[in-house]
Amino acid sequence: MARTKPGEQRRSELLDAAESLVLRDGIDSLTVDDVTVGAGVAKGTFYLHFTNKADLIGALRDRYRERFVSRQREAARTAEGIARVEQWILAGITEYLGDIRLHDVLFQHTSRPEQPTPNLAVDALRDLIKEIGAGVPDPEAAAVVLYHAMHGTADHILHFPGDRERMLAEVTRLCRALLAEVP
Repeated sequence: MARTKPGEQRRSELLDAAESLVLRDGIDSLTVDDVTVGAGVAKGTFYLHFTNKADLIGALRDRYRERFVSRQREAARTAEGIARVEQWILAGITEYLGDIRLHDVLFQHTSRPEQPTPNLAVDALRDLIKEIGAGVPDPEAAAVVLYHAMHGTADHILHFPGDRERMLAEVTRLCRALLAEVP
């Protein structure tokens, strides 16, 4: 039996262990030692994949974003035209509410970066808006507005679950209104 695993598998195991630990104890309590014990690897293996704890947390955030956007893209593929964007937004709300604890642990702990960084979700939505040819004069601005509408809707539903259907209907209406053909 081989003693080593492929690098991507080891990296994934380290991320899985770290994710489990931050969900249980929070980011401040996370240590490299705990991650390596959780993944069943030597400390040196950790440093083959990450430079430090901050790098690991960044990788956890990236993995969360990639998983989130991947599920949105899958949902968007089930429809045509503006309905693709609606499905993207509704899938984002569902994903956010389904994994709210991990989201909050990873992203509520962050400070604003000195330099703006790309937002994978906004970029993917902007590309989708361009792809459907909605005739929007500024697809990036529309993507920012819809992304924050999605996030705000999910937050509202979290606190007021009885408003779910009403809020989903309204965010869908907003999407249609914003992306309607421009004369």
